[in-house]
Amino acid sequence: MWNSNKSLQLSCICTRFVMVLVVVCAAALPYLIDIYLSIGPHYISEMDMGPFMVILYACCIPALAALFNLDRLLRNIKKEEVFTDKNVTCLRRISWCCFGAAVLVVMAGYYYFLFYFVAVVIAFIGLILRVVKNVIEQAVIIKAENDFTI
Repeated sequence: MWNSNKSLQLSCICTRFVMVLVVVCAAALPYLIDIYLSIGPHYISEMDMGPFMVILYACCIPALAALFNLDRLLRNIKKEEVFTDKNVTCLRRISWCCFGAAVLVVMAGYYYFLFYFVAVVIAFIGLILRVVKNVIEQAVIIKAENDFTI
């Protein structure tokens, strides 16, 4: 039977899998760019892909930082530490990673227009995470007040 522990375990496995996937994609980026150039629009092949690759490599930094913080958040939840300052910090960092990645992806929009849409989506996810962070932060305050109540 499926339960919350199995769901949490699956989330941990998926998070770690995506971490590995980001590292593998970063290592294979030159080959992936070559594939993109061979199947992409003709005008792309005439552009210098160096700056585009730098942007994509730079995107790996906030992606891995967000995934690392997500893994830490999931480990805290697994230890039944839900409404804590550590989790608020993890959510704050993840949201800032989203905003940082959105800025980088906007720069990639120069090479492919759809990256602008992707940047908006990433920024919106960052905004939602900020709201969730604020909710958890208020829950931490309420929990602390309740712990002092007899």
